[in-house]
Amino acid sequence: MAKFEVHIPASDGNGFNVTLKVGADNWMSALKAGMQKLGEQGTVSQNVMVDVQEDNSIHVTEAASGRVFRIRELTDDEVSRAQVKRPSQIRPAAAPARVEVKTEPGLPAVKLPDLDKTQPIPRSALEATRPAGEPMKIVHPPSLEKTQPATPAPTNLTPAPRAQPRTNKSSARIELRDVEELVQPLKPTTGSIGRVKSSPNVARSQRQETEEILADIFLRVVEISAKPTLEEAMDFILELAMEKVPCEAGSVLRADTATGDLTFLVARGPKAKEILKAKLVVPAGTGIAGFCAAEGVSVAVSDVEKDPRFYAEVGERVGYATRSMLCAPMMTRGHSFGAVQLLNRKGGPLFLEHEVGVLAYLAHQAALYLNHKLLE
Repeated sequence: MAKFEVHIPASDGNGFNVTLKVGADNWMSALKAGMQKLGEQGTVSQNVMVDVQEDNSIHVTEAASGRVFRIRELTDDEVSRAQVKRPSQIRPAAAPARVEVKTEPGLPAVKLPDLDKTQPIPRSALEATRPAGEPMKIVHPPSLEKTQPATPAPTNLTPAPRAQPRTNKSSARIELRDVEELVQPLKPTTGSIGRVKSSPNVARSQRQETEEILADIFLRVVEISAKPTLEEAMDFILELAMEKVPCEAGSVLRADTATGDLTFLVARGPKAKEILKAKLVVPAGTGIAGFCAAEGVSVAVSDVEKDPRFYAEVGERVGYATRSMLCAPMMTRGHSFGAVQLLNRKGGPLFLEHEVGVLAYLAHQAALYLNHKLLE
């Protein structure tokens, strides 16, 4: 089992930064184990932005709170040199300041409305920084499940088996037998941590643009209820996602209810026809898409070649090079239906916070549609 150095920043100004040595299968499992060790399980939202640095350390920005976690896999030599704190040196963990975020996998970090429930739109992370008196520009659409018109079962669709509950691994307890606090990081970070913050004027412009994008999505996404087939509905979701997030290609992968293996339901981009014709299967839990579908977490990766989870076989089969990826799970009520992924962001490899939120929201709407169809 690999060993990771996990640096967890304080959750508030009164806390302490902590660096842990964690044994885990991958960096996400290491981060979860570290958070659980500190009593913060569930405080990090399901939407993160991942940037792999030149030293192969992974900077994970939690979109709702802005905290930046640093994870780095240790070499055998570093593991042997790691100075672990004795029990008397470990400060008791203070009760963390819990961040009010949505914990339902698939919901975006910008606190978009949960269409599983009839409730007013919660104040968003953006609203907290809006000048006093400036009105919110988001329109709350009617609930998808409560207002959508009944549509006849498509004649060209074989009745699908009832979806079985899938264990949400992101909420499962993790064994903490291999988590120890370090005296200090083995390789302290000397460069910048996280992403460079925009100037106030640029940030204000970005907030306004984001609110306009979200308002348009809220109004248009309800059209999915009128789509008669799974393919048409998923293509609608993918088209809307690629319209709002600049990228070269995208696809919707559906999970087999028995095995969890992923198959391509719809695709757009230069190699879309080849991908669908090849009838490729991504084994359950494999690659970034399999990871997102299984863990119920939305992930934006700026350089997939540096991410050990990247599953290159699909691109190699159709001759398409993937550089960056944004992926969100289609999950609702503990059921995983697959994932939606966008490839090769235009204008730069770094997906933005609101783009992660947009795809997570649309993927959740796709899950609601699939769940409705399977229960007809």
